[in-house]
Parts: sequence; C-alpha cells; structure tokens
Amino acid sequence: MDNEMMDDLQVLLEDALEDMREELEDKLQELISDSISEFFAEGMEEILHNHQFVLKDGTVIQPRQRTKVLSPDKTRLYPCYGGLRIDGTTLQVQTRISSWNNLCAYKTKEEAVEALLKIKDAMEQGLSLIEL
Repeated sequence: MDNEMMDDLQVLLEDALEDMREELEDKLQELISDSISEFFAEGMEEILHNHQFVLKDGTVIQPRQRTKVLSPDKTRLYPCYGGLRIDGTTLQVQTRISSWNNLCAYKTKEEAVEALLKIKDAMEQGLSLIEL
C-alpha cells in the first residue's frame, strides 16, 4: 500500500471513530438526562406526596394522584389530578391541570363537603378507586 492510500485510510478511520465518539456521547447524554429526570420526578413525588395546597376559593390541590373517582350514579369514572372543589352544592374534580368536571350535585353544601373529604381521605391513603 502506498503512502497516499494509507493517509486516506487513516483519515477515513479517524472520521469513522469521530462519528462513533459523537454518537456515543449523544447516547450517554440522553441516558444521563433520562436518569436525572426520572430521579428528580421520583424525588419530587416523594417530597410532595403528603403536601397539599388550598386556594382562596377552597380548591384543594395535591400532587397528581392515581385515584379514580366513580360518580354516585356509577356512570362516570374520573381520574383525579389532585384538585377538588365545591361550586354551590356541586362537587367538582380536577381531571387535568386546567380541566374540572362536575362529579355530582348534592342537596346541600354539607353533603358535597362530606363527599370531598371522603375523596381527599382516599387520595391520602393511596387508594386507586373510590366510589361515592
């Protein structure tokens, strides 16, 4: 093999190695990023697990829960994102960060509050399903 072919081959090998190195670095960065995200997500869930926030209008906000709420008439099943509130005598459940659904209209506000507290207790206990 002459020197020119050797030089060309060396350049090709160096380019291929550089490409492989860049791909490995990208993959490693992706793995590190995914691991850090997963670690912090689990850590934040653990930190916030027992915390709740109550807004001025009485809305109770908790970290995203896995609790699903079955309406009293058994026709609707809502995932409970964490917020519960009462509008008059209607119990509302937060199904997404900015989405609220009417779960049930009660005869009195006291009955609605009782149902809200029942759901809140189920969420705190980590129950996956609550029937009203």
